[in-house]
Amino acid sequence: MSLREFDFLVDGEPRRISAEVRDGSLVVREAGRVLETEARWIAPNEIRFRVEGRPVKAWLVRDGERTYVAVDGREFVVAEFQPGSVRPGEADEKGAETGWRVKAPMPGKVTKIAVAAGDEVHKNQTLIIVEAMKMENEIKTAVDGIVAKVHVAVGDRVDAERPLIEIAKKSSSS
Repeated sequence: MSLREFDFLVDGEPRRISAEVRDGSLVVREAGRVLETEARWIAPNEIRFRVEGRPVKAWLVRDGERTYVAVDGREFVVAEFQPGSVRPGEADEKGAETGWRVKAPMPGKVTKIAVAAGDEVHKNQTLIIVEAMKMENEIKTAVDGIVAKVHVAVGDRVDAERPLIEIAKKSSSS
């Protein structure tokens, strides 16, 4: 395989890597770093790597244009780079003129809701926990405000980009 270059987002950060298969190994280069690894598919959504002699498993779930990757207890959202993209996983978006809609960053199951309608919330506060790929993902808000509506219940299965919670802007007199 010849050297190939890729531009994509990892957790919203633009990255450029080059990759090539050489003598049964995968050689990946990014920002001056070189990683040579053996890689083998062991299931349709699971890859086993050997990195610096250490075995590492990665789980991948494809959802539309995004791929969710879990490695060593860390999760990453990978998508093709498109200028002006929002950071996947920070899924707050303007809803109505007065507030924000928090969306699921990946498909999964709601295991905990930490807020209720009427609660005041602050930037980076955990709102909800969604289990995906055998891991719990804390969904946090990117804004201060008041919870206007909770669209899901514990136990609900959600798709990526499904609205979970609406947050109203705090009035300036508060």
